[in-house]
Amino acid sequence: MEPLNLQSEIKIGTDLVHMPRYEKFVEDARFIQKVLTPNEQYLFNALVHPRKKLEFLCGRYAAKEAYAKAKGTGIGVTSFLDIEVLKNESGCPISKQAQVSISHDGEYAIAMVLVYA
Repeated sequence: MEPLNLQSEIKIGTDLVHMPRYEKFVEDARFIQKVLTPNEQYLFNALVHPRKKLEFLCGRYAAKEAYAKAKGTGIGVTSFLDIEVLKNESGCPISKQAQVSISHDGEYAIAMVLVYA
């Protein structure tokens, strides 16, 4: 992680996803292509268990919504494909566009995103 530049403005975005609402999209190729970059799709398709696929999809969806909120645009001006959230060797989410944290608990996925302006 790079040192914090105290001269820059920090913007935060957060999003909470109720995962049961997205179960139908786990097998929806059109939705997957709209929301996930090709690299994210590769990680998604490597998952075998349906619950893990749902968690991955909802976590990335929440992160992308949170990114758009941090940018102050919302989804529309900012595309789902404008941010790519991969994983490091420990499995933690990483992105070139922002600092990202994703968590899951029960039926919910939450993401927090920091953007340095």
